[in-house]
Amino acid sequence: MRNLLYTALLALVVAGAAAAGFYFSQRDYELSRAARAQDAMAWLRSEYHLTAAQEAAITGLQNEYAVVCADHCAAILAARKRAAPAAEVTALEKTCTDAMRGHFNQVAALMSPAEGPRYLQEVLPRIDQYAHQNAPNTRGTP
Repeated sequence: MRNLLYTALLALVVAGAAAAGFYFSQRDYELSRAARAQDAMAWLRSEYHLTAAQEAAITGLQNEYAVVCADHCAAILAARKRAAPAAEVTALEKTCTDAMRGHFNQVAALMSPAEGPRYLQEVLPRIDQYAHQNAPNTRGTP
């Protein structure tokens, strides 16, 4: 009975060590650091294998779009605060989501042909779920 117990315990230890070894061997440390820091560019660079030139071009687009995004957010929040008609708020939200789609397509166009479509598959479905409560972020929905 003791040998059976020791064998079972040894099997559990070996299985745990194998699982931990597999987990750590497959982990993307750069991607994990980017997620913890909520660094969107580090995430893009790591996840979509950007070159330095691609990263610089996308950073420029992101900086330009941040102004547009802030304007859209301010308009939507102001309309909600003054209890604007639902049709007005919906139109402002549509303007925002249309701009997001355009921006994401511009970003994808700067990526490699293999990575751009994969990026769009990741971000475009999130647009329709966006609640327009604040600026998009790297956690949850955009």
